[in-house]
Amino acid sequence: MADRFVTIATFNDVTEAHIVKGRLEAEGILCFLGDEHIVGAQPFYSVAVGGVKLKVTAQDAEEAQAIMAKIHGGTSEYLYDDDLEMAPPMQEHVPARTCPNCGSDNVSEEKYNKTVFSLSYLLLGFPVPFRSRKFICYNCGHFWKDK
Repeated sequence: MADRFVTIATFNDVTEAHIVKGRLEAEGILCFLGDEHIVGAQPFYSVAVGGVKLKVTAQDAEEAQAIMAKIHGGTSEYLYDDDLEMAPPMQEHVPARTCPNCGSDNVSEEKYNKTVFSLSYLLLGFPVPFRSRKFICYNCGHFWKDK
């Protein structure tokens, strides 16, 4: 037997409709958006088609409206699982190079020789990537080659 869908809210903005839809789905309510693609492609048609329609099954309509009333009233709380596994802490970035002149770690590697790159583009019409392992310090402006 097919479920009957009921429109419980309309929105002029597709983004707002997706936010509410996501919240209802997080609560376990099956819902769909009607006319979302028309309004997304042509936002000025929103009034003509009646906006983006949030549809839920008939048996979930009362629960969905109660959740939406909590959302619009500002009293909405979402209970999180205490059994969720936390992500591991991020490792600190260790710079690969330091400037031999000033000891700064604000350095960058220049992988290609800019002079050869530019001249080949002017003369041949396409750039030739000539590898160069030079480093530059942005604090003191020192250039050096990798050994």
